[in-house]
Amino acid sequence: MNLTMPLAAIVYAGLVGTLIALVVATATNKWSPRVFFLLALRLAIGWHFMFEGFHKVHTYYTGPTDTNRPFSSEPYFKVAPGPLGAKMRKEFSDPGAEIVAKVKAPKDISVADFKKLKGEEQAAACPEPVAKQFDALEVSARAVAKADAERELKDATTTETKAVKDATDAEARTVKDAKTDEEKTVAKKTADAARAKAKTDGDKARSAAQKRVDTFEAIGTELVTAAKIAYARWVYGADPRPAQVKFINGDLLLTAPQRLEHLAWVRDQEKAAEVRQTSGLGNGTGTDAKRVAEFRMSATVAEVDLARDANSFIDELRKDLGYKPDPTVKPELSRGQRMDIFTMWFLVAVGVMLMGGLFTRVACVMAAGFLMMTYLAHPAFPWYPLPPNTEGNPVFINKNVIEAIALLALACYPTGRWLGLDAIVLRPICKYKPGTDNV
Repeated sequence: MNLTMPLAAIVYAGLVGTLIALVVATATNKWSPRVFFLLALRLAIGWHFMFEGFHKVHTYYTGPTDTNRPFSSEPYFKVAPGPLGAKMRKEFSDPGAEIVAKVKAPKDISVADFKKLKGEEQAAACPEPVAKQFDALEVSARAVAKADAERELKDATTTETKAVKDATDAEARTVKDAKTDEEKTVAKKTADAARAKAKTDGDKARSAAQKRVDTFEAIGTELVTAAKIAYARWVYGADPRPAQVKFINGDLLLTAPQRLEHLAWVRDQEKAAEVRQTSGLGNGTGTDAKRVAEFRMSATVAEVDLARDANSFIDELRKDLGYKPDPTVKPELSRGQRMDIFTMWFLVAVGVMLMGGLFTRVACVMAAGFLMMTYLAHPAFPWYPLPPNTEGNPVFINKNVIEAIALLALACYPTGRWLGLDAIVLRPICKYKPGTDNV
């Protein structure tokens, strides 16, 4: 059943009913223009909040499709330059903290000196958070070592059997085609030598495999140590890994120190561009603004990419140790993702409260606070890039500020008593004297 038409009918019926109620409320208040426009303003803002929230809820619970992208505020905050921008980005992920913990070398050792260290010493230099992830897989690494050794043991017997069969088949073919007894004798000796070699090689392979089966616990520990060494060698600059970085074309082989050096360079470029634009209250040229936005985004992307690449390398090494993610376990939501869910329903709730005139003044203050938090993430300062989907060219004052001021103005009037549930809900608590503006 297509619910689009019934829902649309309900929406339009509700809108018509709201307009009728607005007219009735205005008439009840002696056709006061003040009452009409204050109520119209409240209903318009409530409608805006409510349907913005409903849209976000719909996209989130519909899930990703060819025509739908679930709501997430992460892209908005990813490029937010305001005071709240950095804090909100950390609610989703904190690549900077991950880089400090996993990519920066915990010890001050030059590349040349690190290469001279023994394997155990290199493993000990692995960043502690990463080393703990590897240590947690020691049991599974032993299981991997045992399974590999048992497979080698089985393969040794299979290989020997196949080699003996091939030698016997070759002997039979040669004997069949032989014209003299001497040729048959040579064929038999050749086959005997091949079978003897197959048995010798099989015994040797089985012996080595059996030794690995018997010592699989030690081998598992060695696998964990090898993973630590491999990661530490990248962190300390001994071994590079494939990478792609902004401003450098093509695939590169870079070590962690080189990646950190590139990240520092991008950040320096960002600061230099900001200094140039902020001179004269940020009245730089359009080129300055574009350069600031480009380097700010590049710094953010470079930081995210480095943290992602480090985690990808760790996951590769963990898989070698037997790590297998459980596909049935859903990843835990970050604080930012939980905040997105709260935000969607907050918008719906505030919109419904404003439309229905329920605890109107509280709803106005909450909505204004939400708008100001959004503004502080992406202020309309002339030295900051414009937020995504911005209309016009706001300077200091944008639509969020205007709507927040309008909501605070509405909070000064008992509009919920003029039209809304406040007239019923608040009657036992507060007395309202007609002709006044105060509850």
